[in-house]
Amino acid sequence: MEPSTGPLSDRVVAITGAGNGLGRAYAHAAAAAGASVIVADVDLPSAQSVADQIIARGRGAAAVEVDISRPGAGELIVSAARTHFGRLDGLVANAGILSPGPLLDQSPETVHRTIGVNVEGTISTVTAAARAMDDGGSIVVIVSGSMLGADGLALYGTTKAAALGLVYGLALELADTGVRINGLAPRARTGMSEQMGAAGEDKGGPAERVAPAVVYLLADDSRALQGHVLRFDGEHLAVFRPPRIAQEVSAPDWDATAIAAAMAGPLRDEIGSSLPGATRRGGADATDVLHLRTADSSKRLGAEWSG
Repeated sequence: MEPSTGPLSDRVVAITGAGNGLGRAYAHAAAAAGASVIVADVDLPSAQSVADQIIARGRGAAAVEVDISRPGAGELIVSAARTHFGRLDGLVANAGILSPGPLLDQSPETVHRTIGVNVEGTISTVTAAARAMDDGGSIVVIVSGSMLGADGLALYGTTKAAALGLVYGLALELADTGVRINGLAPRARTGMSEQMGAAGEDKGGPAERVAPAVVYLLADDSRALQGHVLRFDGEHLAVFRPPRIAQEVSAPDWDATAIAAAMAGPLRDEIGSSLPGATRRGGADATDVLHLRTADSSKRLGAEWSG
């Protein structure tokens, strides 16, 4: 193994869903930045292929087969990191599944599976990693612009909104522990993104262009960040603002008529800007143009894995 150099020199980083897509790009970028990488994925051959590629380039890597929705998945990843490299310094909670199509048409099994992976699995891996980082560390949770509302992605967006809440809430709990947690909402062309948006729509650039944001969030350069969420597509970088009350109207006594008057009066301008997907309705010049529809959403129902 070559001597480790770079912003993640001598760090041990675990990445879930690292066998394909963005997860694979994150794994290669972390290794290039000096980290030893636990390549975790439900598809062991894919994970092993990524690990072998990293090892061939003189970096440390080990593949682990894990379904993050299963009990003990987080502990399994931590154990792999300790067994192969002695500790865990970073986690990228990237694994997830897309369940495209109208929510009213989703089966109970699909809803249960999607929540099991994207919510319960993310919580499992994140909390296990946080407990294992005795000397501090950095956790990156992958969220999505679909949490703002996207046609045909209500189920997926719900799970990513839960991931956003995990970042904001756990950041407060970890504030004095030396463990940091932040989020990244990436936009790139992957197998998952091909199922979003209309045919021919710009799906972003290669996954490799987004990966530097993960390296930054894992490294000491981002040590001032705790509970922040970045939006990055390889060209445009932004910071999400947490949901907040935009304007408040007070009165000593309310009834439905008074509420209607307030909504038609002082709060009128807030209604349009509070609609789901409001920032995307301004067309290509909007501040954050995201996917509105899933590709062939009427034909794509059921959970689909993606790294």
